[in-house]
Amino acid sequence: MKHISLWGLIVVPFALLATLGGVTVYLFSTATISNVSDNVGLHYIKETESRVYDRVTDFMAPLSILAELNRDAIAHHPEWLADLDTIGGRFYEQAVPYPYMTFISLATADGRYINSSRDPFGSRGDHHLANNYTGEPRSLEAFEYDPIQYIGPRIASEPSYPNYDPRTRPFYQDAVKQQGMTWSSISPYFGYHSLGVGLSTPIYDEQGTLLGVTATSVALVALDKYLQSIELVDDSYVFLAERNGDLIATSSDEALFSETNGSTERMSLSSHSNSVLKRAGEALIEGDQKLDVNGERFLYHLHPIELPYGEVWYLGVLIPESYYRNMLTEYSSALFFIVLVIFISIALAGSLIARFIGKPILRLNEAVNANSLERIRAIPQPLSYVHEINSLGRGLQGMANKLSDVMQNLEQKVAQRTSHLKNENEALLAQSTTDELTGLYNRRGFNLLFEQAFELAKQQNKSICTVLCDIDHFKRVNDTLGHVEGDKALIAVAAVLKQHFRPHDIVARYGGEEFMLIMVDMDKDDAVSRLHKVRQTLIKQPTHKDFPITLSFGVTCTDGSTHVTLEELVNDVDAKLYQAKNTGRDKIVD
Repeated sequence: MKHISLWGLIVVPFALLATLGGVTVYLFSTATISNVSDNVGLHYIKETESRVYDRVTDFMAPLSILAELNRDAIAHHPEWLADLDTIGGRFYEQAVPYPYMTFISLATADGRYINSSRDPFGSRGDHHLANNYTGEPRSLEAFEYDPIQYIGPRIASEPSYPNYDPRTRPFYQDAVKQQGMTWSSISPYFGYHSLGVGLSTPIYDEQGTLLGVTATSVALVALDKYLQSIELVDDSYVFLAERNGDLIATSSDEALFSETNGSTERMSLSSHSNSVLKRAGEALIEGDQKLDVNGERFLYHLHPIELPYGEVWYLGVLIPESYYRNMLTEYSSALFFIVLVIFISIALAGSLIARFIGKPILRLNEAVNANSLERIRAIPQPLSYVHEINSLGRGLQGMANKLSDVMQNLEQKVAQRTSHLKNENEALLAQSTTDELTGLYNRRGFNLLFEQAFELAKQQNKSICTVLCDIDHFKRVNDTLGHVEGDKALIAVAAVLKQHFRPHDIVARYGGEEFMLIMVDMDKDDAVSRLHKVRQTLIKQPTHKDFPITLSFGVTCTDGSTHVTLEELVNDVDAKLYQAKNTGRDKIVD
């Protein structure tokens, strides 16, 4: 029987085990780190995508909001069409908060046209009004905005367009043909290096007669600037495109369209000069993908952005795989080196390993193969009497701490940005549902709360009272005392209404001088009594000594057992207000 030395008995098996174990741990750690790095890349893409998605939807929201608002307002008040100057003033005021809103317009069925407009970059000053009825008949001319008369002096520097009939324009014809909201095709603005998109809708009265078409348009250069301002990792890209691949905005600085001999050609992903974006255009498939471009691999995610009324854009984010792979490569190399040192030490000092290192090595091996940073960080110190083993443990813990810090920093950044976006969204919601002048809910905020209150009353079998009131002869207040006093009157009436109703009752500015109140679980007698107190307060505390303010009220109350729709409530209270105003005003009709 051949004898085997103790050194060979210890070193040879341990050397073989060291080789096998080192390869196994390396392959396992490589696979683990590969998964972690892929998750890091996806996390970065999702965070970038979330920021862009929220920015785009917020940016585009005013188009549909203003189109719906103007459509509904004019449909309920067709008499406004007799005074397009006032509607033009309304459009001007609506456009002020939105720097890239280029047009808000109305074309009537009889061919009259009014709009509030400005160039996409604001290079020609503030926006102005234009119409085809103030000057020469059917001649479209631009006018300065006048806060009193709305239509001010004509702007001589702006060209005029004779025989302008808006009914022949695509925005009018497309909206009438579709009989509803219609998106215009994305195209450059004439004379400006910016793409634009519009939304138009027909307006019908209660009998279904076409009154006209209202439209909004926005310059997309703001989205292009935003994508170029995002701080991305090197060789990364973000783009917005239509479903056919035509670019809307991109983080690269290439032009989005070109003009040759009066002909405009949009830039498409599939024909882009940038090879990465061109490859992305060849793979317009929603979800995660990996693309190979000139020997470089990219992680690519394509996400649809669904805008109102059926419009869909694509949001694409591409980042090089090297970005998130390199972040963890050094940790993989360090892990391999540490494991190799462990097993060489075992092979060279077999007996010492068996006595002093066997158990600690097992603990280290378990921690490494557990695929858990917490297990590595929980390794006790000192781990062994052998200095090298303690050094190994500290090295692994340092690696785990650094990797944990990387992940924690990423999570903190995501949390901070998510919180910031949430705060912005809450502020935008408050702005969009609150009337700036009176502090009451505006028409949009009222609609949201009215539906909730109506459903709550139905579910809990409670009564609901609806009041629609209108300031009598308010136009005389503006014409006689001026719009400043008119605004004071609106503020005063709003304060009196809030004063005489419960904190949880809904009080909203429904229109120009109209107010709507909703009271759940209040009977008609109580509601009418409070309205009389409102009238008495306005008499005792007039907003202007030379021009007393009075209100006309329409009141509709239903108990919990009455089956009535929300639309029927609004129509009924509107009819009662109409009756109050036509039978002398300054009264309550219930």
